[in-house]
Amino acid sequence: MHDDDSAEVPVTMDDGATILLRRLGPPARERVVISHGNGLAIDGFAGFARALVARGLEVVAFDMRNHGRNPRHQGTGPNWRRFIADFPAILHGIDQSFGQKPTHGAFHSLSSAVCLLAQAETPYPWRSLTLFEPPVPPGTDDPGLPAFLDYHVQLSERAMRRRARFDAPEALITSMRRSSLFRLVAGEDIERLARATLRPAPEGGWMLSCPPEFEAATFRIEDIVALRPGLARITCPVNLVLGDETIHYAGILVETGRALARDFGFRTTDLAQATHFMQLEHPELCAGLVAGFVREATAAAPR
Repeated sequence: MHDDDSAEVPVTMDDGATILLRRLGPPARERVVISHGNGLAIDGFAGFARALVARGLEVVAFDMRNHGRNPRHQGTGPNWRRFIADFPAILHGIDQSFGQKPTHGAFHSLSSAVCLLAQAETPYPWRSLTLFEPPVPPGTDDPGLPAFLDYHVQLSERAMRRRARFDAPEALITSMRRSSLFRLVAGEDIERLARATLRPAPEGGWMLSCPPEFEAATFRIEDIVALRPGLARITCPVNLVLGDETIHYAGILVETGRALARDFGFRTTDLAQATHFMQLEHPELCAGLVAGFVREATAAAPR
């Protein structure tokens, strides 16, 4: 157990991959674990993390494998199966490194879907889960499944064309600022996100921490369609936070979230004037939603 206000601990997965755990801020009675979406890095969500710490919560952050600060690792097997296998090992590492305590999750996109799928297979004693638009595919009999899979094929093809190397971080910052995907994100937060998704390249300059081919493979999401029915085994409180369909660039993610709530009894919260990157767009508001759900779950927990 670490007593300083922040700490970083590496944990090793069963195939040798390293995941760096970071406790942000001081220990507290209730812990919130956070991670990010495909191709991103949790350091880019620093505003959201700070807002959680300011609400008296202990925050532990980690990047998914082959993202952010983690060393690159050539694993075996499909990306999604590796992510799902990693999750229990990461959570065990958090408990071993920072001590066991009431723990809540607040995950975005990729990590939120992995959390649900891992929870169905290897239950963890979450006190609550606040999940920001988890891209779990619709069921096999859902008429929305073909459109959902086609959307992710398009994302995969786009990721494969992504520029992987930059002379300086400013080039990626400029590109992100031009993108309509980040139109609601403050300039300084775009800069933080861009820098977090880069690492120095061995031959000089900078490269994406998550290789485009790895990001593209992760968007091939059809492999997890068959895992969806297992979510019926989840018993901890789940709140799905969904963006605003009137301004969303991917309304299909909102529809998918509503289908998850309908089929498995999860709660939903709609966030006005927000898109898929809502924790970057509205970090204080999103942290407030998490803290409110933490208080509710804590009050309802057996004593």
